[in-house]
Amino acid sequence: MNFGIISNIDKDKDYSFARHAAAVIRAHGSAAIIDSGYDGTLLGSDPNVTKAQYDECDLLFSIGGDGSFLSAVHNHYAKDIPIIGINLGSIGFLTEIHPDQFEDALDRILAGQYTIENRIQLDVTVKDKDGREKGSGVCLNDVVIARGYLLHLLTVDLLIDGDYVERLSGDGVILSTPTGSTAYSLAAGGPIIKPELTCFLVTPICPHTLHNRSYVVSEDSVVEIRMKDFHERPLLSVDGRNDIELEPLDSVFVSKSDYPMKIARIGYSNFYQTIRQKIRARGSFYEDSQK
Repeated sequence: MNFGIISNIDKDKDYSFARHAAAVIRAHGSAAIIDSGYDGTLLGSDPNVTKAQYDECDLLFSIGGDGSFLSAVHNHYAKDIPIIGINLGSIGFLTEIHPDQFEDALDRILAGQYTIENRIQLDVTVKDKDGREKGSGVCLNDVVIARGYLLHLLTVDLLIDGDYVERLSGDGVILSTPTGSTAYSLAAGGPIIKPELTCFLVTPICPHTLHNRSYVVSEDSVVEIRMKDFHERPLLSVDGRNDIELEPLDSVFVSKSDYPMKIARIGYSNFYQTIRQKIRARGSFYEDSQK
């Protein structure tokens, strides 16, 4: 098999784990693929790697944390190649493999002892008040529309499938996939949804109302967020990236993407075990990182 290696040097100092992984992959009779982006690095000159395109891979290893995993997804989701994460970060909701499990995980993959989950992604399109498209993106986790740097309320109108639902005033709104339901949406009071489900969430952020409830939307729905007038430009973030600038009276349209993300799973733990362990441990992880 051909295995792609995508490593975050901020988490993987000197690409030491990536180089270890390449040696293990080669020792198992497979190829460790990297692209030209690693030219001039220790990983790029490692004798155990092969320079090629990731399109030629059977599976991609993302080495780092959840942010590294999301970056790998953004750059490679259209290749239709399964991806699996090796956790060098603090939490690791998306990264299943711990570094000391890598050889066992590779053995299982080579023996065909893994599954592929198709995770829903969201298409995001921004149009101006005259209906002209300003930008677009795809996310695995969430789309966040949040107030700007001044502490002013952000007011938007929420429509689902063309029907007006309500006006939201507060810090903003999160549109989340089931995969992203355990991220910002959860912190904002949204529900936990099993990642394999094909629906998505609309969760207000600190709404200035007497109720605070998420909407669970069917996979075939189109959600529209209509911006009202504002003085301080809000932020639109697609999986943590501020990709598209918003202006007064813009509309943000969100719907299911035609490109599901293929995530490989070894089965070291199930979804509910992961949630219980990661959420309970989160405080201590953050405290440990400050030492």
